[in-house]
Amino acid sequence: MSKSILVVEDEIIVAKDISEILVSCGFTISGIANNARSAMQLFKSRIPDLIVCDINLGKGKSGVDFIKETRKIQKVAVVYLTAYSDDQTVDEALDTIPDSYLTKPFTNEQLCIAVNRVLRSPDTRIKKGSDLPKPTKRELEVLKMIATGHSSKQISRELSISFETVQSHRKNMFNKYKINSSAELIVLAHTYGWLN
Repeated sequence: MSKSILVVEDEIIVAKDISEILVSCGFTISGIANNARSAMQLFKSRIPDLIVCDINLGKGKSGVDFIKETRKIQKVAVVYLTAYSDDQTVDEALDTIPDSYLTKPFTNEQLCIAVNRVLRSPDTRIKKGSDLPKPTKRELEVLKMIATGHSSKQISRELSISFETVQSHRKNMFNKYKINSSAELIVLAHTYGWLN
């Protein structure tokens, strides 16, 4: 039986596109909601295996608020989709311990990979981390500094490497893990325990 996914996105056309991508990847859509209130009704009527959730849901509660409420009922895997990658937004999202975080625009492949990665026996994934290569020693140093809010220029100075080298490490990690933002990289690092 395919895994069910609740899609929460305030723009209904975008929500339908996300749903179509996920169906093409072999998943079942349990519902589509464009605000936190209707999302909670759908969540309670049929607990999904995963929630794909936008952070900004227009007026009313945010996606982060919605996820916090679902956590009181049952912990379900979460993939945030958002156009926001500023520190405050990322920090608020990380407080809910999401399984993945994708920034818009994203490709169909990135969405399918993120969802597949999350739904593939998460307990084993977190304990063993064997399905993803660990960052190199230098990448890990760069990653830890990114996670603590350092800019590429600051990292360059701190690690005594060129700015271009820092950018190269970022790009290599984005390519290696098929992601496109530092926010996604930080969530991935927390999920796999690389920052411990």
